[in-house]
Amino acid sequence: MPIKIVEKREKENNREYAYRLLRHNIMTLQLLPGTTLNEGELTDLLSISRTPIHEAILMLKEESLVDVYPQSGSRVSLIHIDILKEGYFLRSVIEPEIIRQLAGNVPGEKMESLKYNLDRQKEALRAEDKIDSFFKLDDKFHHLIYSAAGKDITWYAVKKVSSHYDRVRYLDAIMNQTDLEGILMEHKDIAHILLLGMTADFDLKHFYDRHLGTYRKHFQEILEEYPGYFHM
Repeated sequence: MPIKIVEKREKENNREYAYRLLRHNIMTLQLLPGTTLNEGELTDLLSISRTPIHEAILMLKEESLVDVYPQSGSRVSLIHIDILKEGYFLRSVIEPEIIRQLAGNVPGEKMESLKYNLDRQKEALRAEDKIDSFFKLDDKFHHLIYSAAGKDITWYAVKKVSSHYDRVRYLDAIMNQTDLEGILMEHKDIAHILLLGMTADFDLKHFYDRHLGTYRKHFQEILEEYPGYFHM
């Protein structure tokens, strides 16, 4: 089974570890859509018992990332176009409103965290695992915005719905060499708005639709290149 092993974190139990490892491999397409998940193989590979692996798979099923078939095993879910659209819709509605409310009113320590994240994004552009490193920091950047608004629970709810959207963004980055530097510049624009506020004529909705929708430019090509990854 093609899988990238990540180290177990301190105080992380086996179920949490198995869930995090499998989710990371699914989201980064190390485990491709449609890949069979063999619990016995995973038990040997991770050197943990079968129960936490099974529990982790059921957790991933709740996020529509794994399909579980009674008596016949599990597999990584195909990317559902309808779930992709829902994830994009949810983020495009919620995030601009959060930014609108926060603009010019973010506490200094929160702005420092955003600035530090932006510096790390710039460093990630030179990393060997550029795409993986950048998207982790991209996620953290947006999470920091929700956190600054006191909406961490909303963030986690949004991320569960956005799992298929995120997989397509990663696939687009691999296939089409997404302009990560352009995304970083847009993140800097967002940070500028959060620090200083917005001008009356700034079209936040248009800006955010463009920011979240970079994958759409090549989406038809992705569908034609990898039709077996998608559920229409």
